[in-house]
Amino acid sequence: MLYRGCCLNKVRTIHRKMLLIYVWGIAIFCMLVVGKLAYLMIFKSEYYTEKALEVQERERKIKAPRGQILDRNGKVIASNKTVCTVSVIYNQVKNPEKVIDILSKELELDKSEVKKKVEKKSVREKVKSNIPKEIGDKIREYNLAGVKVDEDYKRYYPYESLASKVLGFTGADNQGIIGLEVQYEKYLKGIDGMIMTPTDSRGIEMKNALEQRKEPVPGNNLVTSIDVNIQQYAEQIAYNTMEAKQANYVSIIVMNY
Repeated sequence: MLYRGCCLNKVRTIHRKMLLIYVWGIAIFCMLVVGKLAYLMIFKSEYYTEKALEVQERERKIKAPRGQILDRNGKVIASNKTVCTVSVIYNQVKNPEKVIDILSKELELDKSEVKKKVEKKSVREKVKSNIPKEIGDKIREYNLAGVKVDEDYKRYYPYESLASKVLGFTGADNQGIIGLEVQYEKYLKGIDGMIMTPTDSRGIEMKNALEQRKEPVPGNNLVTSIDVNIQQYAEQIAYNTMEAKQANYVSIIVMNY
């Protein structure tokens, strides 16, 4: 009987210790949770407030028109063409089939390709960019819920390949790659603007809500020493000479004297 009593006492002691460990464990866990909440609410409140506002606002960039390049007489030798980018916002599309049919027809895209983009659960999905403005305007007139048409700019050279090795060219993002386009990039590119649109918790733009708009700043124009008339004449002579002499290349120097 004495042995049995000792065993019972040992079991009770072990149970008390285990219970004490559980109680302390729960208490420490609660303290950690409370401490974490206090840290987030007091020390990180501004950070998470800003993040919450970002979730409730949709940001759209307004591209700045790139500065023109002019010859010495003021003739434009590099300018901009207005083009459009068509995108879809999954949460706002109300009639997916209609959107797929119209976009595939107007943008000349395969229906399966458009369907994949329309049904993709993303904040904003680009369907096609660099489309002519008249097509963008036509799509805008359909007034399709969830379809956005934004205007952009594409570099345009009125004299085509005239002085192309000097002027250079831009890439798909309208950023200078070679020639004067890249050498004077920081002056030509301008500063993009922004449209901030309020949204609800589902990411859907609120109707009749006031948008915050920051207008873009156009890039600076660049005036060169090129004379279009002389350049055209010199290039024509060079091409004729190359053909007549079966030459690999021709160089022409034009001087004032």
